[in-house]
Amino acid sequence: MPRGSARPTYIDLFSGCGGASVGFHDAGFECLLAVDLDQHAVNCYNSNFPPRRGRPTAVRADLSQITSHEDVFRFLEDHGVHERFCDVIVGGPPCQSFSSVGQTKVAALLREDEARRETWTEIVRTRTMLFEAYALFVEALAPRWILFENVPTIRSHETYPLIEQRFENLQRADGAQLRYNLHRENHWASDYGVPQRRRRFIMVGARQDLGVVWQRPRKTTGPVVLHAIGDLPAVRAGHRTASISYSQQQLSEYQSRMRQGLPEEQATLVTAHICRSHNADDIQLFEQMGPGARFSDDAVQAAILAINPDHKLIKYSTEKFQDKLHKLDPDKHAWTVTAHLQKDCYKFIHFRDARTVTVREAARLQSFPDRFRLPEVLGIAFRMVGNAIPPLLAEAFATSFCHSDRRIGSSDDRARAIVPDQAWQQLAPRFELTLPRRRRGSRRVSNRVVVAAGVLRAYCGWSRQAVGEYFGYHQNTLGTKIQAVLQSGLWDFTERVLARAAIIPPEELELPPEYEGGQMAAD
Repeated sequence: MPRGSARPTYIDLFSGCGGASVGFHDAGFECLLAVDLDQHAVNCYNSNFPPRRGRPTAVRADLSQITSHEDVFRFLEDHGVHERFCDVIVGGPPCQSFSSVGQTKVAALLREDEARRETWTEIVRTRTMLFEAYALFVEALAPRWILFENVPTIRSHETYPLIEQRFENLQRADGAQLRYNLHRENHWASDYGVPQRRRRFIMVGARQDLGVVWQRPRKTTGPVVLHAIGDLPAVRAGHRTASISYSQQQLSEYQSRMRQGLPEEQATLVTAHICRSHNADDIQLFEQMGPGARFSDDAVQAAILAINPDHKLIKYSTEKFQDKLHKLDPDKHAWTVTAHLQKDCYKFIHFRDARTVTVREAARLQSFPDRFRLPEVLGIAFRMVGNAIPPLLAEAFATSFCHSDRRIGSSDDRARAIVPDQAWQQLAPRFELTLPRRRRGSRRVSNRVVVAAGVLRAYCGWSRQAVGEYFGYHQNTLGTKIQAVLQSGLWDFTERVLARAAIIPPEELELPPEYEGGQMAAD
C-alpha cells in the first residue's frame, strides 16, 4: 500500500449480523461503525468482529431517530467515532415494507384487526422512510462511494420516486450540493459467487467530483448446492450438537474457501450445524421426494396421502402454497434464503438427508464462511442468516470500488473532513510561506494532513499509532511533521483559526497537561 493510503473505511447501516461487513472486511476495508435495531444481531456482529479502539464495532440504535446532520455527528461522537469521513456507506433499510410479501402481510393484518390500523400504519411509514436516515449519513460524511441494497420490488413501491429524488438532490452539511453518479440495477447473487438465485436491487453511487468511473464487479457463477454444502456432515433431524467434526475433505473450491480462517483449535470442527426436529410422517415424506420436488407436485401429493390420509399438510392449498415443501436440487443453485426460515424450513429440505437444512447449511448458501459464529437459538440464527446481504455479493462490490478508485483510502478526503476548505484557505498561505513544499516529485505529507493529524492527537485523544494508521503514514513520519509545525510557531495560529471556524471549541484552547502553551508537546 502506498504511503498516504490506509485501509478504506466504511459504515454499515442496518447491518444485521454482518453479512455486508464480512464481504467488505475480506476485501480489505475497516468498519468504523455498524448499526442495527436488533440486539441479537448486534451481539452476533460483535462476536465476529474485534472491538475498535476499545469499543464494540456494532451498536444497537433506532436510526429513525436521526433527523438532521447534527444528529448524525452527535450519534457518531456518542459512539466513539471521531472521523468525519468514511470511504463507503453501505446498507439498506429493512425490506419488509418494500417486499411484496411484506406488504401483503401488513394489509392482511389491517383487515383482520382495525384497532391496530393506526399503529401499523405508523410502523410501515417509519420503516419505509428509513432511507432518509441513510441519506443524512451520506450528506454528513460525503463518502467516496455509497451502496444501497434492498429487494428488487422496491422499484414498484410508491415510495421509490421519493428515494430517487432524495439521492439525486443531496446536500452537504454546509449546504453545498453533493452529487453522485448513480447506478440503479437488479443483480443476481449467483452471478457473484453465491450458490443461490437471489435477486437484489443495488444502487451504487460514486462521488462526481472524484472523476472516477465505476467498473462493475467481475462476475463469477456461484456453485451448485452440492458443491456448496455437500461436504458438511450428514446429520439427522433434530441434531443439536454445538460442534462436530467435518466428515470429509472439501469437494470444491467454494467449500475450501468456506473453511478458510478457522482458528487452529477449531480447524477440524464445524459449528452451528444444527436443525429442526420433524415427525415420522414428514421424515418419511422427505425420503420419498426427489431432487427439486415441490409441495404442489402430483407425486408429492400422492405420497402425502399414502403416508397418512390425515396428514397435517392436506389442509394446505396446492395453488396458494406451491412451495410449502421444496427439496433442494444438488445440481442447481438454491432459491432465495429468507428470514422466514426462523418459522418454517420446509421450503429448504436437504437433498441427501431426510430433514430440513441446518443453520450452517443456510449460512453456506448465503456465502457466510464457516468461521462466522451464529447464535445457538435456531429461530434467531435462521432469521439473521436470511436477512443478511450475502458476503460474497458485498465483497464483489467492495472490490469493484477499489479497482475503480485508486485513491480510495487516501489521506486527502480524511484531512479535508477534519480541516474543511474554508478553514484551510486561511491556513494554507501561512503554511506555504513558513513550511514550503519540497521539490516536485518528492514524496511528502501534505500540510493539511499534518494539521488534521494534530487535531486528532490534541483534541480527540488519538494515539500516535491510531493517527498514523488513519492517514496511512508511519507514526514517526507524522510525529516529525507535527514537531516541525510546533517549532515553527504555526500551531498557535492554527488553533485560533480552527476555533473561529468551530472545528475545535474555543474553550478547549486550554489544553490537557501533555500540551504546553497552546502547543502539542513533542512526541
